[in-house]
Amino acid sequence: MAEENFIQKSLLEQIIDEMFANIEGQKEFDAQTLGQLRGLAAKGDLNKFIEVNEAIKPTLRGEHETAGTGNR
Repeated sequence: MAEENFIQKSLLEQIIDEMFANIEGQKEFDAQTLGQLRGLAAKGDLNKFIEVNEAIKPTLRGEHETAGTGNR
């Protein structure tokens, strides 16, 4: 039973590591946002919508603000 929990945790850690590897190079995720998301992952809180939303909100807001400035 203990081995089963270890295997599941290792698999979860691998999935999270792969997710961060995939989003790390994308312009939408700056260092601060990645740090906040990594902190949530370390606490096991990536499944908490409000916390994840707060972590990525500045990134999304900045993207929307800059998208509309080209027409002015």
